[in-house]
Formats: sequence, C-alpha cells, structure tokens
Amino acid sequence: MSALLETSPGRLRDNPQIDELFRIAKSRHFSESEFERYLALLPNYAAQVDAAKEIIAHEQAVVTETIKQVFFLYPFSKHHEFSKVKCIQDVSYVSVYATHSMLIDEPGWFRDKFLLWLKTILQAFSFPAREERVGADPKTIPPYPEITAYADTLPKRRRAIYETYSRLLKNYQNVLSPQAFSLIEPHLQLAVDILASE
Repeated sequence: MSALLETSPGRLRDNPQIDELFRIAKSRHFSESEFERYLALLPNYAAQVDAAKEIIAHEQAVVTETIKQVFFLYPFSKHHEFSKVKCIQDVSYVSVYATHSMLIDEPGWFRDKFLLWLKTILQAFSFPAREERVGADPKTIPPYPEITAYADTLPKRRRAIYETYSRLLKNYQNVLSPQAFSLIEPHLQLAVDILASE
C-alpha cells in the first residue's frame, strides 16, 4: 500500500467552501472559475492548479493512448460489449479523481470515495487473458514491457487492471512537466496499488 496514506496532512475538506467545490465538481475537472475560487481559498496550492491544468490539457490523448495499448494486449472487444466506451469512462474517472485527490491533498478520500468502489466493480469482471501477437510489427507493440512482465506474475483477474493503470501513470509521465508529474504520481500510484490489489 502506498505510503501516501500514512503522510496525509489535515483535511482541507473540513472547510465548507472547499468541500462544496469538490461536491459540485463531482466526476469532472474544475472549470476555470472553480480553479479561481479554489486559489482564492488556497493560494499556496498554485502548483497543484498548474498541474491539474496540464493534466486536463493532456487527459484525452493520454487516456486514448492507454486504452489503445491495453486493447492491443487484451482482446476486450471480443469478450465484453461496449468494452472500449466503458474502459475510456473508467480510466477517465480515475484521472479526474486522482487530480481531485492531488488538489484536495487527501488520498484517503480518493481511496474511500472512489477507488475501493471501482476495485469491486473491476475485479467482478472476468477479463480475458493477454493475447500473444506472434509476428506483430515491433513498431505496433506497446511500450513498457516491464509492466507486462510484472502483470504476468499477478492472478489473471488482476493483470489487465494492473496494466491499464500502470500504463496510465507512465503515459502521463511522458507528457507532463516533471513538477506536475511529481504532484500527480503518488495519486496515480495509489490507484494502481488499490485497483490491482487483492
């Protein structure tokens, strides 16, 4: 389990105005006016706002690339109707809630509010085994063979979950500034740790 939970400071959400901001923005990113309101309440959190705006700018491309990589490796569309739409939705929600967790500086909220619920749903599915792509063009093979190698050590129902969210983290690392990635990384790692855990 991530050490992030052990080092979390006091709850920003104890402030009713901050709590209201996050309740209104449930399941979506902040608007520009909401970021302004957030900064008026938390002026020392400008770096988190900058990181959140970077994430928003790259999210669609990162989620799309993550799903493309995972669907190359796992034949979801052969086994689950509307699998691509559902995967895009789930991965996008993880990105949004990880961003909220970073902004609210409360990983326990992320775990309890979203991750444990999503883990129950994801692990109830019977995910297909990874497809071997013998003779595939090396240019089409997704990067990060170390992620696939580690996934192969996990129980079958957890492999695709681990690969999906580990790839989400790596794909964000490729596009975000080092400062933005350092702020979001622990929250994305928490998602990997919880969603792919027993």
